[in-house]
Amino acid sequence: MNLKIVKELIEMIRNTDVVELEWTPERIHIIRGAQQQDRSASRTREPEKDKAATVEKPTVTITSPLVGTFYRSASPETQPFVQVGDRVKKDQVLCVIEAMKLMNEIESHVDGIVTAILKQDGERVGYGDQLFIIEEL
Repeated sequence: MNLKIVKELIEMIRNTDVVELEWTPERIHIIRGAQQQDRSASRTREPEKDKAATVEKPTVTITSPLVGTFYRSASPETQPFVQVGDRVKKDQVLCVIEAMKLMNEIESHVDGIVTAILKQDGERVGYGDQLFIIEEL
């Protein structure tokens, strides 16, 4: 490789948005900012798609505001308030926590989708224990 050509190339891209340059005898591969420009017809863009697919959406963790017993439904005969994958609205009841013979409704703080239920029905919970993870919409 000619050192003079390399120095000229560096000067040419110095004030551009190029963040990566790969130069081989077969091809030149340039990455600008978040976009990828490929000078090789043989290279695919699959890795770029994978990066976009792994971007995580913001989540909210619902925690217990008190000490008590966690219940997913209002009574043993009724269906759970929510299941994993359910869409919930802000202020929708997610569960109840029994404390001193009182049933305390725990509500969602956001609109979203329930991605995890972290406690089992009838399990003891403490102040600040994580109960649900909700993916914000």
